[in-house]
Amino acid sequence: MTNATPVSFRIIGGDGQEYGPTDLATLQQWAREGRVVGSTRVWDSRLGDWQPAARIPELAEVLGIAPVPPAVSPAMSATAPRTNTLAVWSLSLAVVGLSCCGCLSIPAIILGAISLSQIKNCGEGGRALAIAGIAIGIFSILLSALCGLLWTIFRLRLVNFGT
Repeated sequence: MTNATPVSFRIIGGDGQEYGPTDLATLQQWAREGRVVGSTRVWDSRLGDWQPAARIPELAEVLGIAPVPPAVSPAMSATAPRTNTLAVWSLSLAVVGLSCCGCLSIPAIILGAISLSQIKNCGEGGRALAIAGIAIGIFSILLSALCGLLWTIFRLRLVNFGT
């Protein structure tokens, strides 16, 4: 004995109202009566999506039309998540910070940390950009500190050399 979930349908009628849920037999009867046409929007519980009645093979047969294949396969219809804007700014500031002694690196690190939090909470894309912004920002600060230290040592030796 199986516990199969019954298939149900809903439609958006010509008056813009939603009708259903209903079973396939009732939906086919509505098609024979002209209440459902090929362009009628139908919710199919098997697919969990609204689509034209012509795309449902059982209805297309009753309507006397060949079923319309889906325009795009479900695997191709998935869109990439939106890239987090702060992650882009983080990486941009970090790269520019490399050329200006790390002065933009601290904002890059802060924006990268904020964007990682937003990406985790909202499911946005750009995690790699945020991590790269943080890493380049830290590298830029360390490089600037090392250059400053070496410059100081050089200046001290130069001053001591003259005396």
